[in-house]
Amino acid sequence: MKPSLLILTVFISAISIAQKNTEMKPLSIISEMTKTFDSQNIENYFYTNRVCLGDTRIITMNNQEKCFTNGNFSEYYLFWQEEDTTYITKADNCGSFIKLKLENNELFNFFMKHKETLENNSVKEYKVANPQNSPMQRAKVYPCSHTFSFTTAMGTFIQKFDEFDVTNDSRQTNLNYEYNQQLKLVALDNMIDTVITETEPKLRRK
Repeated sequence: MKPSLLILTVFISAISIAQKNTEMKPLSIISEMTKTFDSQNIENYFYTNRVCLGDTRIITMNNQEKCFTNGNFSEYYLFWQEEDTTYITKADNCGSFIKLKLENNELFNFFMKHKETLENNSVKEYKVANPQNSPMQRAKVYPCSHTFSFTTAMGTFIQKFDEFDVTNDSRQTNLNYEYNQQLKLVALDNMIDTVITETEPKLRRK
């Protein structure tokens, strides 16, 4: 193998490893937190991961040092209850955040009430009537996706959708738009958006 090709291969491998490690960091933080729930008799909780491919950020930490993401900025929001009070915490590529009480239990109650529906009804992909006349490459690109992990006494289940799939702004109508909009998963996601907006100014890094 030529030296230049060898160097290029090592460089690409290093980038791939760095991106993989960066992606795993916030998930590992959340996983460590949920491991402590067993000792607290917390059986029900869920988290959502919002990740945007190609989203590179420079974040100033508490000690004023800079944290550079690797192009896939990833945020995890974890929700659980303690003594009938709902809490939120967060982790991203640059570390963990404090836990914060929510003002009410509306979000968590919605999860508990509709957990079976959340498990059994998934978002459908963006579908057009005539794909030949509207290739997907002409559609607006949404590089962001939302993943959910729900845990109850019965076990854990996962749901995921791309932001593009719940929109209706391509050159052709999304035939699955109305179906997706009535899903409890999409309703929960919208509720999470509201909670994030309300708590973001208060959620501080550890």
